[in-house]
Amino acid sequence: MHTRHLQALTIAAVLVLAACAGDAITGAKLRPGQGMLAVRLTDAPLPLDSVKEVNIFVERIDARRMQTDSDHVNDDMDHDDPESEHGADSLYRHDDDDHEGEAADSSEWVTIATPNQVYNLLTLRNGVSAMLGASPVDTGHFKSIRLVIDPAQSNIVLKDGTVLTTTSTPGIEFESKGRHGLLVELEDSVEVDEGSTTTLTIDLKLDQSLTLRSASIHDGFIFRGTVAGWTKRRHHD
Repeated sequence: MHTRHLQALTIAAVLVLAACAGDAITGAKLRPGQGMLAVRLTDAPLPLDSVKEVNIFVERIDARRMQTDSDHVNDDMDHDDPESEHGADSLYRHDDDDHEGEAADSSEWVTIATPNQVYNLLTLRNGVSAMLGASPVDTGHFKSIRLVIDPAQSNIVLKDGTVLTTTSTPGIEFESKGRHGLLVELEDSVEVDEGSTTTLTIDLKLDQSLTLRSASIHDGFIFRGTVAGWTKRRHHD
């Protein structure tokens, strides 16, 4: 396909977050009142002959029980380790005064997966997906999800062998120079029920996120992350 058609193409990168009733994914044991959040990565077909790889470094997936907008997606970007006082434990605390099961401090970003790995989105097509991680969580609602990426460890490889990075010429221009969060635009909050499976599908819309600097693919790309998400819950008998 001619490269001038790049902006008309759709690359769907899907992150699937599943809250699983069992503990087969990580071996973690669920306590009463908990479900499981798991993260998978997949991609839709990319009919672009000139591109061999689209490699995105996924550092982690964070969740927040408080509503968040794009101005605050990078709040607490350097929060404590997930096992620390304000890390993953925030996912497990019940607030007895909140019937929806919100965390005691809903403003905290907490980490639910830390893949720290590069994923070639073009290998994750036709139903193929990659597990990013999982965490057992208290039941309730998560109103914000962010995908934290590292542009410095991401690249695009063309089929002629050219590797485009943030420092190459031509290269890739990311919206933020350093590691940063991409806010998932949720249709609704992510609700986790006890012993149930909740699936959040996250669509990284590269047709909107990735554009050419000029008319030629060899002049490089501009990346402005656009991410959408929707949920599906399955209740167990």
